[in-house]
Amino acid sequence: MNAFKDLEEELDEDEVIEAVVFGDWGWDGYEEPRKRTNPPVPKDKRGVILSIEEAKPMMEGWGFNTGYGAPTTYATYIWTDKSIYFIMQYDGATSVTSIPRNPESCMPEMPGRS
Repeated sequence: MNAFKDLEEELDEDEVIEAVVFGDWGWDGYEEPRKRTNPPVPKDKRGVILSIEEAKPMMEGWGFNTGYGAPTTYATYIWTDKSIYFIMQYDGATSVTSIPRNPESCMPEMPGRS
């Protein structure tokens, strides 16, 4: 599992990542990997604006697109030159999705649409 690779699949070919902010794991840290000793995203790096170079090593060993039930990923906001990416849940399935970064004419989607 690699959250950065999950993100790469969502990005446009020419899209540039500008900043990343990680939040807590799942629902308030529920079942965080390596919770007691060395979590992938240290607590002092959560809620902090990071460059993709800083964030990328922390994105190994977990992913954005997870199964059903409690989310097994970090709450995350990612700003690119085109979009804002964030974690979404639909019917218990967790994934990463995005909205345009700036106002633009587009057809908004309803979460959960398959």
